[in-house]
Amino acid sequence: FGPASSKYFEGILLIFIRRPYDIGDKIALSDPEQDTSASGSSTWFVEKVTLFTTTVRFATTNEVATYSNGSLARLRIINAKRSPKAIVYVYMKFGSGVSYQMIKVYQTAIENFVKSRPREWAQLNGFRATRVEMELNYIEYVIVATHREMWQNVGPILQSQADLASFSLEVSKKLNLRYQNPPKPILLSLTKEKKATTQPDGGNAELQQVANMFGGSG
Repeated sequence: FGPASSKYFEGILLIFIRRPYDIGDKIALSDPEQDTSASGSSTWFVEKVTLFTTTVRFATTNEVATYSNGSLARLRIINAKRSPKAIVYVYMKFGSGVSYQMIKVYQTAIENFVKSRPREWAQLNGFRATRVEMELNYIEYVIVATHREMWQNVGPILQSQADLASFSLEVSKKLNLRYQNPPKPILLSLTKEKKATTQPDGGNAELQQVANMFGGSG
């Protein structure tokens, strides 16, 4: 078989054998050689499936697209409706000088927040350091939690994630854990011209005053 026939049969196998989606499902399409985003994937609603094509609608903008089933056969197809209990991530930065005891107090506050909302959160999966940057004077932590909704119903998931991030920020403020970027060095240089310029004397006097401030000489 030629390439066109091969794609045709791959499309038929996709629809009748693999059946990775049904009408109404939210799906995300991506290259199987690349990793997916930890924050979730952009999804499309499946609106129509035929023997040769699949019609989808972009969930964010309502744009409609049609794919040949053969072109979809070699892609990674993530089905949000078949992905229950979404796992979400919230990242925080703390100064490297923050004590271990303060980090544990912060972790306890996050655990209590998640436990107090059993209708939203199934569990707190973890709270751990993911990145240490001593030169920039911070340690990055991640909060990992499992939501009760599936990715098909992404609205409540995003709202709960935003609430968790806001609460985390508020706790860091009260515990004085907020990270501030270290001041960047400022490099100043003055170039002394070899030839006299036609600048008025007043301007030369001002330049001389600036040079004297930084140890320059006349």
